[in-house]
Amino acid sequence: MADTPSRVFVPTAVEADGKAIGMGCFSSEETAWQVLRTFLKKSELMNLKSASIVIWEIDIVGDDAMTVLSTIECKTCPVCKRNTFWLDLSQFSALCHGVSCAAWVEESTVEPGIIDCGWPAIQFLKQTSSIKEAFKELYKLGDRLTAAGQTEQIAGTAEGLLGEFQNS
Repeated sequence: MADTPSRVFVPTAVEADGKAIGMGCFSSEETAWQVLRTFLKKSELMNLKSASIVIWEIDIVGDDAMTVLSTIECKTCPVCKRNTFWLDLSQFSALCHGVSCAAWVEESTVEPGIIDCGWPAIQFLKQTSSIKEAFKELYKLGDRLTAAGQTEQIAGTAEGLLGEFQNS
C-alpha cells in the first residue's frame, strides 16, 4: 500500500460573491501551484477576487490542522487592463496571468529596497524605489499602449471613410 501523505495542499479561488472554487487536494506544493496557475490563466472569464493555497495536516483536529501558505488578490492589470493581475502582498510580487501579457512586479532579489517591474512582450524592465512607483510605471506603459491602439483605430477609420468618399 502507498504511503499516505501527512499533509495535503489545497488551491482555492474565491469569486466576488464569496463563493469558493476548490481545485482539489494534492500531496505536493508544486502540483498545487501548477493547478492554481493554470486556473488563473482563465481568470478574466470569471469575477474572482482572491485565491489561496492552504496546507491541511492529516489526522489533526482544530485550527492547528490548517496553515494558509499563500493568499493572492485579483486586480486589474495596469498594462492590459484585464482582471488578471494577481497580487501577493506578503511576498511583494504581482503577475498578470492574462494571455500575451505577463506584466509583473516584485522585490529585487539582488538589490535590497529596489522594486523591479516589467512587461516581457517588449522586454520592458524598470527598477524603482517603491511598489507605488513600479505600478505607476506599468500604468504609464498601459496608457501608452491604449493610446496607440486608439490612434491606430481612428486613423484606420479615417482612411476608410476617405476611401469611401473618394469612391462615391
